[in-house]
Amino acid sequence: MNLLLHNLLGNKPKGFGLEIEDSYIKAFQLKGSKSGFLMVSGNLRPLRKGIIQDGQVVQVEELAKEIKELLKSSRPKPIKSKFVVFSVPETKSFIRTIQIPKMSREEAGEAVKWETEANIPVSLDKVYLDWQTIDSNEKNNDVLVVAVPKEVVDGYCRAVFLSGLIPLAVEVDIIATIRSLTSEENNKEPILIADIGADKTSLAICKNKIPYFSSSIPLCGKTFTDALQKGLGISYGKAEELKEKYGLGKMKKDDMLYNIYNPLVENLAVEIDRSINFYSESINVQEKVERVVLSGGGSLLRELADYLSLRLGKEVVVGDPEIGLGTNKDKAINIARDLSPFSTSIGLAMRGLDYEN
Repeated sequence: MNLLLHNLLGNKPKGFGLEIEDSYIKAFQLKGSKSGFLMVSGNLRPLRKGIIQDGQVVQVEELAKEIKELLKSSRPKPIKSKFVVFSVPETKSFIRTIQIPKMSREEAGEAVKWETEANIPVSLDKVYLDWQTIDSNEKNNDVLVVAVPKEVVDGYCRAVFLSGLIPLAVEVDIIATIRSLTSEENNKEPILIADIGADKTSLAICKNKIPYFSSSIPLCGKTFTDALQKGLGISYGKAEELKEKYGLGKMKKDDMLYNIYNPLVENLAVEIDRSINFYSESINVQEKVERVVLSGGGSLLRELADYLSLRLGKEVVVGDPEIGLGTNKDKAINIARDLSPFSTSIGLAMRGLDYEN
């Protein structure tokens, strides 16, 4: 059956989530339940260097093959669904919140286009544009606008179609991450999410599950491994092993790991501070960000959350995707020692069960 026939019969297809990064692809499948969501299956798979470069697909056929292998190897069972919600990178996207006067939807669409074109460095005819009203009063509407270059999205789409899948939706990765790590209860006040992936760190400040600011920095999980490899003169594999075992170490001046890692952690703290200050000074002067949530594989670096908490003077925690999933604690799979590396793919899977909203 094709998608149209599903809709004609009133059976809305359900899709799984597929996160696509330069170095990894991750899949996650959920099913709905009365208490929230239940986890069905998932996995991650490293990508050979050169398949994706700087957020753009270079080798479409190779990416399609890797996606097929990822779905076959998912646990506890292969993912066989043909419907998918996949991600595009925040680094290649433009996310803005703008304010426009109250007007008809048609007029609002034109106003959004005009405002967007004035604020992005790409011609409007070269991007896919989407927007939604996130707040309103008697005079104005606050609107969330997302624009992604067509050449970026089209590359991912070609690989997804070639792998035999049918896209239900395309979403910027950080928006999916916010969905899985926040709830209506815990996001009434603004929080900063730092998604520390293998290739980049995305920073986003969100409130009521809406991103009001986002940016990316090159510091990432690999940065810490590279620093350890060079600092100790060991192989990359051994450095990765030591990083996972010892984390940041004691983070004291007489500790060997401190001398290696401190400049990197300080850089991350400075960027977080800068983002928080920009939000408080330029976006909402009446609110302060007092909570930081870490996600991605890099968030599992031992002692990182505690060190950043002391450095920033704020609450810093490792995000739990089960917040977005609901109260379910019956984990059907154990793909890693923590679900945090799968925050984005879980958020995409949540969208896959309700992709029209």
